[in-house]
Amino acid sequence: MSYVRRALVRALLLAFALVLPAAAAFAQDEPQVFNAFAVAVASGTIVKAGEKQVMVIGTLKGPMFVETDEGPVDAGSVVCGASLRFDMDSKHHTGGGACAFSAQDGATAWGEWECSGYDLVGCRGTLKLTGGTGRLAGIGGEGTMVWRPSAHDFRKQLDGTTLQNSTGLLIWRDFKLVAKPRP
Repeated sequence: MSYVRRALVRALLLAFALVLPAAAAFAQDEPQVFNAFAVAVASGTIVKAGEKQVMVIGTLKGPMFVETDEGPVDAGSVVCGASLRFDMDSKHHTGGGACAFSAQDGATAWGEWECSGYDLVGCRGTLKLTGGTGRLAGIGGEGTMVWRPSAHDFRKQLDGTTLQNSTGLLIWRDFKLVAKPRP
């Protein structure tokens, strides 16, 4: 098999099953390990939660790409619900939420995440897949998830809340994708 063909086959196997035309990656007993990212837009409402604390309730969404030896491969899109608490003194934040991953053919996967971090660094934690539909039915796995915002836009509302719009990267590292046993 030529080098180009082997590289193409490897890239397809690593494509997070969202771009695979079939569930071939799930036929293997060992987990598929990959790295991926999404170029995300975050929007939410900031609510004062204490004298020196705020909560951000919002969404992160954008196109998702799996990293391969040949560069990033389009793997569909992701949208995540988020609830983050920020300590204004220490600049520390913690949060969590849920994500839905969608492929172009309509297959979906869901997961739950948690993270902690600091302003200007991002929020690092774990994403655990909890299921899916279509060819992603029975999907599972987990890996490191990082939200790394790069730009913020704040707008004060008449009711006293503040709207926040941000752009940045959602990053998944050393993600292990496995098929759950089907009954």
